[in-house]
Amino acid sequence: MKLLILHGFTQNGAVLRRHLAPLLGQLPAQLTCAFPDAPHACSEAGLARLQSMLGGLQTAPHLSWWNATDDGRLYRGWETSLSLLRASVAEGESFGVLGFSQGAIVAAALSALAVRGEFAMPQFVALVAGRTPRADALKPLFDSVLSVPSLHVWGERDVMAREEAPKLVDKFDPATREVVCWDGPHVLPTFGPGADAILSFVRKYTCV
Repeated sequence: MKLLILHGFTQNGAVLRRHLAPLLGQLPAQLTCAFPDAPHACSEAGLARLQSMLGGLQTAPHLSWWNATDDGRLYRGWETSLSLLRASVAEGESFGVLGFSQGAIVAAALSALAVRGEFAMPQFVALVAGRTPRADALKPLFDSVLSVPSLHVWGERDVMAREEAPKLVDKFDPATREVVCWDGPHVLPTFGPGADAILSFVRKYTCV
């Protein structure tokens, strides 16, 4: 099985791989982890906005799965990212998705497309600090509850996700969703309850 791990806005695959090093060795041995790079450079305005919120940026290149308009109604570059991600999953391949921040929004969108038969069906999605997509083109995908096993994780001190992440929970089937809130900021947890929940969830759907 493959685990597709999607980085957040201004990050890249290598940065997220280094950040997740404490967890990777604890994942099932039969799981192959892939860290694709988003295909777009972040806009200058987007970089400035995030830097003001977080107080700094990680190592370049600063990439994004889309650059949103100011009102969030258009995700410029989404179709290119979707094509890249379709090519990342081989036909018939078993896979799960772990997404952080913008990567979690991507993972949620892929789940919604999969339910409609427009993307390969993941075995599970783990959504860390995510939210429901705001783009007009993606909102209708979430009109019905999504029957994809899901884990929802966010930090109590995460000013970027603590209000919106709980709303994304309601878009997934209560029978197969799990929710964990941990005492942390806007990062993908590598220790404590948040990290433990991610490891447990991935193992559940990998070691079968």
